[in-house]
Amino acid sequence: MSRVHLWPVSRVHLWPASLTGRVTLVLLVAILVEFGGTVLVFGEAERLLLRTGQAQRVAEQAVAAEQVLGQLPRDMRQRIAPGLSTRHVVFAASDNPPAAGRQSDITRAARAAMLQWEPALEEDALRVGLAGRSFGAQRLQGGIRTADGGWILFRLREPVSHWHASLQWLASLVFLAGAVLLAAVLLVRTMAAPLRALADAADRIGVGRQPILIEPGGPQEMRQLAEAFNAMQARIGELIDSRTEALLAVSHDLRTPLSRLKLRLHGRLREGDQQELQADVAEMQAMLDSLLAYLADGAEGGERVRTDLAELVRSVVHNARAVGAEEVTLELDRPQLHAVVDAGAIRRAVTNLVENALRHAGDAAVSLAVTGDQAIIAVRDHGPGIADDQLAQVTVPFFRGDVARARDTSGMGMGLAVVERVAQQHGGRLHLANAEPGLLAELILPLGH
Repeated sequence: MSRVHLWPVSRVHLWPASLTGRVTLVLLVAILVEFGGTVLVFGEAERLLLRTGQAQRVAEQAVAAEQVLGQLPRDMRQRIAPGLSTRHVVFAASDNPPAAGRQSDITRAARAAMLQWEPALEEDALRVGLAGRSFGAQRLQGGIRTADGGWILFRLREPVSHWHASLQWLASLVFLAGAVLLAAVLLVRTMAAPLRALADAADRIGVGRQPILIEPGGPQEMRQLAEAFNAMQARIGELIDSRTEALLAVSHDLRTPLSRLKLRLHGRLREGDQQELQADVAEMQAMLDSLLAYLADGAEGGERVRTDLAELVRSVVHNARAVGAEEVTLELDRPQLHAVVDAGAIRRAVTNLVENALRHAGDAAVSLAVTGDQAIIAVRDHGPGIADDQLAQVTVPFFRGDVARARDTSGMGMGLAVVERVAQQHGGRLHLANAEPGLLAELILPLGH
């Protein structure tokens, strides 16, 4: 028997075994991925805002300082420049250009923002660099050249280091992730409860004779699964019951020929006993063959194809007439009637109905009609019929209506049981009724187009 793996054979040891654990882990990974994306997006946005704001402040205050200090003599600028410093920018005056700071994306972005904010600054008169350690706090510095060749130096007080999330934000994130995971665990456990009940019920199947039914509940898919599980158990129970009844019936019927065999074997054989022994063996062989045929009908049928039921019924009647059954008539409601069926099973069922009528009545009137979306294959005879209190029993395997199950009539009592099984497999039914005189047997099948 081949095994179908619902999950890959290779296992990850960190992958939880339970559904709750797996869903929780997936949610945790999703939260961490979202947090990482948020850190990148908001971090970059905050860095951009900081650079833009700092560049604007430097541009405004540097231009204002240049306008003030540019009007003063050089010897006074060094004294006056520190007084123009603010809590954001420190100013100084010098005859020499500012020290060359490190260049990076930050300095280029800040310089472009300063020139965009204050177009009065000339590109060759503005220098911007970074001061400080590469992996520590870095501050923006630079200078503006005045008209007389002097320089007004500036340096930001605030660092432009890399963005870091605050501890308060991290604590909020941890609390949010914990709350989401707790809610997810509770919800998943609630949703997985029907699955656990299903697993428990499946584990108890076969322990006792009573069916283990599951109360449908939870989401729609879980309810459908519970209903399908209950229906499966019902079908299995019916299958086991029918098999048990068939085995009990054939075991009962085998006792009679076996008893006759024992008596003849323990006594003195007389003339004609050998023929009777052969007849008993043939009878037992016929019983076993009938049992095997019935059990085979319980298995999955053949392929269902689009079949002309009218042609199928015509061929059954033709075969019956070909072996000498002249008392078989046929009446068709229409020359063609197509349905999606297992043609072999339907042919076997109709043949059983015709043979049953010929065996017990000597005649069979076969007809095919359509009522709504159903096809009705009817076989009527003019024999003695069946007692009303036995109509519900004649479809039981190995049940025979003749008194005390005598063997004065042929057959093993399997014909109608097989017909009913075929009808059920096709979603139809077998209807039996006394026609006064005779018996009317109707094989009712849904038409599948």
